[in-house]
Amino acid sequence: MGPGSFMSFRWFAALPLVLPLLALPHGCMVQVPPAEAAPKTNVILILVDTLRADKIGAFGYTQRKTTPNLDAFAAGGMVWERTESQNAWTVPSVASLFTGVDPQAHRTLNFKVGEKLATDTMSLQHDTISESFKAAGYGTAAFVKSTVISTSKGFSQGFDTFQVVGGKDQAWGYSARDLNDAAIPWLTTQATSGKPFFAYLHFMDPHSPYKAPEPYYSKYKGSYAGKMDGAHVQLEDAFKAGTVTAADWEHELALYDAEIEYFDAEFGRLWSELKKVGADKNTVVVLVADHGEAFGEHKNVFHGNLYQENIHVPVILRGPGIKAGRMKAWAQLVDVAPTLAELFALPKGKGWQGKSMVGAMGGGAGHSDVIYSEYAGQRMVIDPASSLKLIVGDGPTKLYDLVADPLEKNNLAESRSADVARLKPLLDARFLAGQSLSKQFPIEAGTGMTKEQCEMLLQLGYVKDCDMEHDDGDGK
Repeated sequence: MGPGSFMSFRWFAALPLVLPLLALPHGCMVQVPPAEAAPKTNVILILVDTLRADKIGAFGYTQRKTTPNLDAFAAGGMVWERTESQNAWTVPSVASLFTGVDPQAHRTLNFKVGEKLATDTMSLQHDTISESFKAAGYGTAAFVKSTVISTSKGFSQGFDTFQVVGGKDQAWGYSARDLNDAAIPWLTTQATSGKPFFAYLHFMDPHSPYKAPEPYYSKYKGSYAGKMDGAHVQLEDAFKAGTVTAADWEHELALYDAEIEYFDAEFGRLWSELKKVGADKNTVVVLVADHGEAFGEHKNVFHGNLYQENIHVPVILRGPGIKAGRMKAWAQLVDVAPTLAELFALPKGKGWQGKSMVGAMGGGAGHSDVIYSEYAGQRMVIDPASSLKLIVGDGPTKLYDLVADPLEKNNLAESRSADVARLKPLLDARFLAGQSLSKQFPIEAGTGMTKEQCEMLLQLGYVKDCDMEHDDGDGK
């Protein structure tokens, strides 16, 4: 079995499978051709910054029809219904996606004390999923709109090409269009070159500020006559002052939806261009988000705690050999790299804490341990067997039944103390396992931001100014 070969798990069709023996849901086995019989398949990993799972039609959103292209794409792919991010902001979340380890293991967490606008940098000792594909002979490229996901922070490991895409605006305006304009020529050229490729596309929509280009912005502005216009600082200041009205919240949510519909249109363009060159037939596309967004739920705004509006993220896989369907097993972003590694017969990375979900995607069982996330001193576990969720480190201990109470309104910690006592050691063990694993990955020296990068962070609300040292701590 050669590296980079593709394993199919379409259960009911005879496809060029590459593993010699594959278990079927009912326990029978099927013999498959050797790896050399199957051509290598391309992979595109798309991350949509700040996209809540529950704001996508394929995940149950019905208030507005904002995602027709994503919904059609999901209908032909495998939808992971219950996936949690490992952190509630971009840098540690993407680091976990790339490295397959928890934030405590990679420690790419926040803005450093004493270094001007410097974020923690991902260790070069990690085995990233991009490095795995490169080692297997794939051409690799990344096109990103977020300057916190940069070469200087260790995220370019394994990429032949790594481009932070400029354009009309770095963080809003025609962000998705600019990224597509940069990425599509590379993707279509590679798709017709005969050499397999792995590409990472990091879109910034619908991250705040919620200012989609026309006609999307005006379409969702409606009859609102208040002062909110989608600007990050404006909403942040009003939230802190306690002056955000119900009408303001609804307006901000509408502008967020406008951003999602704009991204959806650009995703449709990307998918259409891939189809034109036949890449849809030999490319696995994986669409994920790094975290969600809060609009007043649990007295929070933007992203910065461990409630579901912040960490429940969409994951959709579509491509040759992937059976369309919906996976109900609990999963997490650290599982994406191990899943791709199994699908493409790549070596598992050093210290990977995530688990392949190939079996669960084929109808088998999911995780047997906990689902984990953390943010700025807060920690969370979900017990897959009971769907109970425990949060510690943010005021009183919280316990939620995500089946009976998906909006997390009823804290069961006092009435179900036995469940708290059962889950707390699992949470502590996962946290300590990450800290122990971190010893394998020496900390890299941080680097300062350029003025252009600082302006980007100002727009996103990550820093307050560009004239002094910062320690934002929570890294929001």
